[in-house]
Amino acid sequence: MKIEAIPNIGIIINGKEFNWGNDRNFLRESLNNLHKEDDNIFEMSDFFDGDTSYDIIQKRDIYENINSKENYFFLNYDEDEKLESVEIHNGINISINNIDLIFEKDINEYLKLFKSIGEDYVEIEEGNFLFQNLKITIANSESMGGDGNRLSYFYSSKSIEHLLEE
Repeated sequence: MKIEAIPNIGIIINGKEFNWGNDRNFLRESLNNLHKEDDNIFEMSDFFDGDTSYDIIQKRDIYENINSKENYFFLNYDEDEKLESVEIHNGINISINNIDLIFEKDINEYLKLFKSIGEDYVEIEEGNFLFQNLKITIANSESMGGDGNRLSYFYSSKSIEHLLEE
């Protein structure tokens, strides 16, 4: 399985292009309804004097073992059920700006490759790297609770403002 990330536009999954802002049901149907819905509301109002505007609303579909291959990824949606990001946890080859990312390879190889094409990054947490221009993050296995420096996580989004907040 392959996903191509297209900064500021969206993603291509197995040759099907999806733009940021596409409707959730459109993606589900296009991907043969192989998802598991995983919507949650994390109530934060207790910490903010009852103000529910701080509640975190999570809308996502989980895809696992698509095309009879081991893989695991999330499609995340905004409150209006429009595509806003993708999270990939394993089993998928990822392409962005003609760089192919393969899980389990040393993440430093990819950091060097991106740097060589002029894409700067910042380490936002230990082992988690933000490429602001590309609107992606990549993380190593240790930062995801495992061991080592292998690529273990990829995130691409319509907006990264939430990652820039201090």
